[in-house]
Amino acid sequence: MNIDKLTPAERKDLLKQLEAKENQAIQKRKDDIEAFKGMVDEMVAAKAPILAEFGKQQNQIVESTFNDFEAVIKLKNDLYGTKDKQASHTFTSRDGNASIVVGYNEIIGFDGTEGAGVQKIKTVIAGLSADDENREVLADLLNTFLKPDKKGNLNPTRVAELVSKKDKVNNPLFSEGVDIIVAAQFKNRSSMYVRGWQRIQCENGKEIKLQFSITANEK
Repeated sequence: MNIDKLTPAERKDLLKQLEAKENQAIQKRKDDIEAFKGMVDEMVAAKAPILAEFGKQQNQIVESTFNDFEAVIKLKNDLYGTKDKQASHTFTSRDGNASIVVGYNEIIGFDGTEGAGVQKIKTVIAGLSADDENREVLADLLNTFLKPDKKGNLNPTRVAELVSKKDKVNNPLFSEGVDIIVAAQFKNRSSMYVRGWQRIQCENGKEIKLQFSITANEK
């Protein structure tokens, strides 16, 4: 079609047709989006109660497992003379067919005194000469391990790596700073969990290790 050869009336009619098609496409997209949202509403309404009930059953399983193992953990502590400060306990059957871990997820925080430890490490870095082999190591630690998050907190996993550098750095002030940071840490137990595995025989005769992991909702 050569638009230049169309009369003004024909051009006007063509423009109306194009606008109508565009409006149809826009309306179709709106209808599709509305249908999608309706599908989501129906699916969530249908599945949420089932999953919520399953979550409730999971909580009950975790709590009952903890209660059942309470006497076992106490006996373990009595027999081996240990204090129950562990976040988790692992129990494996002697035939090697199953293993269960009962434990608590922990949140690690700091009490506010860790800043003094960081300052000591900064002092160590500032006092090193440019050619000191420890300078680059400590600068990397400062920029990587001791860099706080958006809330101003240190990353607990990085602190563990920091401790591993004490022997390599071999500086008393550095070690003191690390010890202050470690001492500033505290742990709060949050949700309970049960994890483990069991060897099972499949219908085809093949044996597999079936793993499971259940976490109870925090109360």
